Amino acid sequence: MENIPDTVLIVVDEAYYEYVAAPDYADSMTHFRSGRNILILRTFSKIYGLAGLRIGYGIAGKDILTDMNRLREPFNTNSVAQKAALAALRDKAHVTQSQKTNEEGKQYFYQQLKALGISCVPTQANFVYFPMDDSLALYNSLLKKGVIIRPMGPKAVRVTIGLPEENRRFIAALKEVISA
Repeated sequence: MENIPDTVLIVVDEAYYEYVAAPDYADSMTHFRSGRNILILRTFSKIYGLAGLRIGYGIAGKDILTDMNRLREPFNTNSVAQKAALAALRDKAHVTQSQKTNEEGKQYFYQQLKALGISCVPTQANFVYFPMDDSLALYNSLLKKGVIIRPMGPKAVRVTIGLPEENRRFIAALKEVISA
């Protein structure tokens, strides 16, 4: 951050911010509070579970927000989405439970993937990313079993951490596909 000129707008995507548990996670708000030319983007789509409402928010200085407001389309969010977002911000118990469920699911994935000889990239989000020789073949094989993953190029996949039963279903299907 010290090497970026003040004339450059720094945009930080913090869609998964609420999932982060790492104590050394960079604090973008420190830079905002210090007056840096920064725009922090957050969403209600992830931990709050409001993806279908397409609502999020930005944190920035008044000048940046004024410029953005000039560019935005009118009526870009509806009142239902806005009310849901406000209710979501008040529902701290939901966020805490979602963080707990995600952490347990992440540890389960780490353990199960390791047992299968698969290493994954440590995550601070609600998904795990790991290498596979043929990600498209794995995707298609799992899809036939009703399990959807996301191929990330030809040799890696991304799997969303879900509820415990969803995570077990994925691991069971993965074991079947790998053993076939």
